Amino acid sequence: MPRFVTAESFGSVSRDILRLKRPALGGLRQNISSKMASTRLRWTDNDDGGTPAELMTKLPFRRVGVVMPLSFQQGGAEALFQHLLRHGSERLHYFVALLQDGPFVEASRALGYDTAVFPTTHLSDPENFARTVGGLRCWMRDKQLDVVFSWMLKAHFYVAPAAAFTRIRTAWFQHGIPINGTMDRLATLLPTSAIFCCSDHGRAAQDQLAPRRKSFTCYPGVSFPSGEPIQQDVARQELGLSPTHTIVGMVARWERWKGSHVFIEAAKVLLAEDRKLTCFLVGGAHPLDLVYAAEIHAQVARADMRDRFLLVGQRPATEIPLWHSSADLIVHPVTSPEPFGMAVAEAMCMGKVVVASALGGPEEIIQDGVSGVLILPDNVATLAQTIQELVRDGDRRARLAAAARLRGRSFSIEAFARRFEDLIIQTSLANLS
Repeated sequence: MPRFVTAESFGSVSRDILRLKRPALGGLRQNISSKMASTRLRWTDNDDGGTPAELMTKLPFRRVGVVMPLSFQQGGAEALFQHLLRHGSERLHYFVALLQDGPFVEASRALGYDTAVFPTTHLSDPENFARTVGGLRCWMRDKQLDVVFSWMLKAHFYVAPAAAFTRIRTAWFQHGIPINGTMDRLATLLPTSAIFCCSDHGRAAQDQLAPRRKSFTCYPGVSFPSGEPIQQDVARQELGLSPTHTIVGMVARWERWKGSHVFIEAAKVLLAEDRKLTCFLVGGAHPLDLVYAAEIHAQVARADMRDRFLLVGQRPATEIPLWHSSADLIVHPVTSPEPFGMAVAEAMCMGKVVVASALGGPEEIIQDGVSGVLILPDNVATLAQTIQELVRDGDRRARLAAAARLRGRSFSIEAFARRFEDLIIQTSLANLS
């Protein structure tokens, strides 16, 4: 690794160097060195040597604005945003802009990031839209940004016009699998240098929209406890679960397409045949699908599964590893294509066998029959049968679990951050004149 660099004002120097042709670097070394001296740089020693000017030719240090439309935890996209900020970067200088006031503001500032807030209402509010676009444009220029990255689709509706007629590159994260919906089509019409997608499935769908933009697959990363995995008996004791029962669980927000209702129906079959089986469903209601949450509660009540099917509800992120560790199997029976499947990768990181629908991201995460099992979607009988077979075959389950742990940990936060940085640098250097 090159030495670690920090600076309060580094953008002008890096831009000058990146625009120079290689023969000109030597002749301008003195000029660059004096310019760096005025920027309050701090260099941390490392074994690989090299002067600051030489290091600058190797380290494309860029100033990157990250615009996040939400300031509250709701799902995987928000968790990934926080993971990136906590990880930081040795090659990029991040500036954060939030389009909503809330917990993420103080969290970002506590991590040391220069953080601005531009409160938005609705895209249909012309006065707020104009004020937000103008504020973002001033912010981009004031921070001398090279790239502005919209963390979610909504942010790009503000960022694209704010960056218009400037040399600032823009990119945005497609966290879903676009199905030619209005918002996806409109966002794709807006100028951008690149679109990052969560999976190859998502990228293929995005590439079907016109005009076709440059796109990349950037797999999200998931966090997992360092060191040895949490012992199953320890996790069960802490959660108050049976130490002797076989436990099958699911961790997902209660959205219809996530397939919680499919799991509940399969559990009815399994619990009727095996009295030493317990199931749990960890997750909370989605604010845009509260009707489905009510249906989930009613479905469990009608089945009269009593205390053997646990509707746990929303739990803190720090507690999720305990639930994963307590289970023998984890299921993810989505009924529509999954953009990625962070819950799948998280469970695999903990050494858990995952039974998932062969739709979207899980097909790319799970090696069927090697590190997990893929099944036909929306099929209660197939899900129940697959769970029964795995419960009865402990040796097969152990082999799959060992491979799952290795596979899951390949989707680390570190791997995501490196890929994200590489793509941002590539985007920043594109089409420079």
